[in-house]
Amino acid sequence: MMKGNQVQLTFEELVDAKTGRTTIRLTPKENIFHRNYFYQKCFTSDNKKLLIGGTFDDPDSVMSCDDFKSSLNYHLLDLESGLITQLTEGNGDNTFGGFLSHDDQYLYYVKNRKALNRVQLNTLEEITIFESDSKWVAYGTWVANSTTTKMVGIEIAKDDYINLDTWDAFAKMYERNPLCRLFTLDLTTGEQKIIHQEKRWLGHPMYRPFDDKTVAFCHEGPHDLVKTRIWFIDEDGSNLRAGINQDEDEHCTHEFWVPDGSLMYYVSFYSGAPKHRFICSVNPDTLESKKILQMPNCSHLMSNYNGTLLVGDGTCSPMDVANKEANQIETDNDLYLFDIANSRVSSIAEHHSSWDVFKGSRQITHPHPSFTPDNTAILWSSDCEGNTAVYLTKLE
Repeated sequence: MMKGNQVQLTFEELVDAKTGRTTIRLTPKENIFHRNYFYQKCFTSDNKKLLIGGTFDDPDSVMSCDDFKSSLNYHLLDLESGLITQLTEGNGDNTFGGFLSHDDQYLYYVKNRKALNRVQLNTLEEITIFESDSKWVAYGTWVANSTTTKMVGIEIAKDDYINLDTWDAFAKMYERNPLCRLFTLDLTTGEQKIIHQEKRWLGHPMYRPFDDKTVAFCHEGPHDLVKTRIWFIDEDGSNLRAGINQDEDEHCTHEFWVPDGSLMYYVSFYSGAPKHRFICSVNPDTLESKKILQMPNCSHLMSNYNGTLLVGDGTCSPMDVANKEANQIETDNDLYLFDIANSRVSSIAEHHSSWDVFKGSRQITHPHPSFTPDNTAILWSSDCEGNTAVYLTKLE
């Protein structure tokens, strides 16, 4: 399909068997679609349009290519009319890391593991803002500051990079301690500044919302092997500090900034019995960490704007650990709502994700839930009906 192609969709309403809530399947189950990474901006601020990745091509023709799918492109879905417009074309789109600018004027995304492109939504004019040097691979999800004037990202030395199309490859990447560098990028000039480099797998770079001085990143790899996951550094490369001091058998994962910039939330769990997980927070100014609430066995968390409500996706036994035997858990198919002020946990709906690697992607079947801008519904993905699709479950 070509950029600018438009298709009229008909949304299908489903009633969740467990909670009775209305879930709307937004994309056709005969095609492959998925949402972007859960902390990247995907809704326009008026809640009327949604950025998603996918294709109307035959699912059997979709090619495998580790952290992006070579025939998946970005689309913008009008949630009022059901009209979906293709924004990008060709192979190589990283359809997880892309996001909408703060003013809803542009899509930013990485193509072919090297080029940061910008698409103007009203004209579909596309330009390349930055390209990684040929000796480096543009890795993972790059995140902008609150005004979409700067971005922070990570590159991996090309000689150290391997295709991350299986969980075995995920473990092998950790073992080889790839040379990684953390950088900032001026989105007006394309100027890159390296602020940290080490022979260790780095991931999840994030500007703190409304505070360009503070950047977060993680030590990536199997959670039971990484001893200090969360790190902070100043934008100029100074003041590198561990975000949290983990217990000996504590595993931390899927950190994210509360959108108002007040705190960072993360998931904490331990191998073996009792298999408890906790919603935790860390204050980036004081480095004070707290256990907020015991939680069901969820993988990903995301909050509303001020962090008073969180959503999480019940998970299966984790694959991103070295000792899988010590981390066996009963599969949980629920999406959960966490009311922090009242310490209340409730089920939203069932997602029934397989959590399988699909078409060479480790991420595409994961629910990755998040709130709509008006907090009235939860956006998520799943392969519960065969191919991956995008769903919206109403909270009201």
